[in-house]
Amino acid sequence: MDQSALPAAHLVNGLRRLVDDIRRNETAGSRGLTDVVCGTTNLLTYGDAGVHYCGHAVEDLIQMYSFEHVIWLLLHQNLPTEEEMADCSSIIADSAVIDESTTEILARLPVGARPLDLFPLCLSLLSFFDPTPCDSNDESARTRVLRLLAQLPLIISAALGDSTDIAALSSMQLSTDETELTWAGRLLCRLRGTEERPSAAEDAAMNVLMICECLTEMRPACFTARFAASTTSHIIPVLQSAASLFVSQLRNDPFLWTSDLLKGFLNPGQVEAWWRRREGQPMPFGFAAASEDNRASLLTETCRTMLGSIDRIRVEAAAARLEKLQAQEQRVPTTDWAAARLMTLLDIPADRQALVIVMARLVGWAAQAIEQQSSGISLLPALRYGT
Repeated sequence: MDQSALPAAHLVNGLRRLVDDIRRNETAGSRGLTDVVCGTTNLLTYGDAGVHYCGHAVEDLIQMYSFEHVIWLLLHQNLPTEEEMADCSSIIADSAVIDESTTEILARLPVGARPLDLFPLCLSLLSFFDPTPCDSNDESARTRVLRLLAQLPLIISAALGDSTDIAALSSMQLSTDETELTWAGRLLCRLRGTEERPSAAEDAAMNVLMICECLTEMRPACFTARFAASTTSHIIPVLQSAASLFVSQLRNDPFLWTSDLLKGFLNPGQVEAWWRRREGQPMPFGFAAASEDNRASLLTETCRTMLGSIDRIRVEAAAARLEKLQAQEQRVPTTDWAAARLMTLLDIPADRQALVIVMARLVGWAAQAIEQQSSGISLLPALRYGT
């Protein structure tokens, strides 16, 4: 068939959007808040030039900055100066200590508790030791988020049972090895649960991962953060609400499923055999019909820098073959799929990978909450009661 006779791709996409808009209007009366626009955000932008945070291309951010810089960017909507970055690093370093009583509580939890389920509990425990519990302005919220980020890797490490010396974990400052890593690198070190220090390449890859995963469009946990922020001025209950919903949605953990799947293949041939056995069933996680998000490709490029062992080469070959099979079905990888692929290459245990995502998203939820509070827009809907 003459390719010139085919309609241009942008016309096809435009017609699809028009049909979708018409269908939405026809059913709007019975769909609650679906597709209702509740505000405007300056945090996240999609476009032909890729995804931007506060006007800065993610591609540029991962090349030039660490996750700490992006934390500041999202919380303040501008990149930090050298002095501001020094203050941010100082707050995180000074706050990296947890009270011994929290670890005593965690030690009494049932053995085998799902790692992701520990996150809301750890968040709540830390809130009891907040040094300024009554402060609820934006600046206090930003500082509180930095303190939480400093403490969460420590308390989660204790909750996972990776530290045998609870008293030392509660009172010590970061080790020399850890202080030489970025915050993302320290998190990687803790989640691996080993003494091995991440390499410079692994530290950089972890920063790319956290930057790409910290902000999403209006998913349920994001809306929960905005909704809570429109009803309370305190950031802690906002983060607790969003985290609890996120954890409940990942009851069947897709990151664990993906990582176990990739590690289970011994060679690319097994990938094709597995796919044929599915007999046309779609992939349950990680692929979409179309995407305007270039963060998946940025993460995929980072995966190629992690090929330092036979096991990693095998995982990467399996992932590449599976993506090729999906491309034949006109499906492209999502950011979450690429993130699971990278976390597997970074040797993060499969059942702990969702913890990386929730800690990255914590920053995004906080930024969305602060933006929502600043807008002054209430998200409380009205309900029509029966007569």
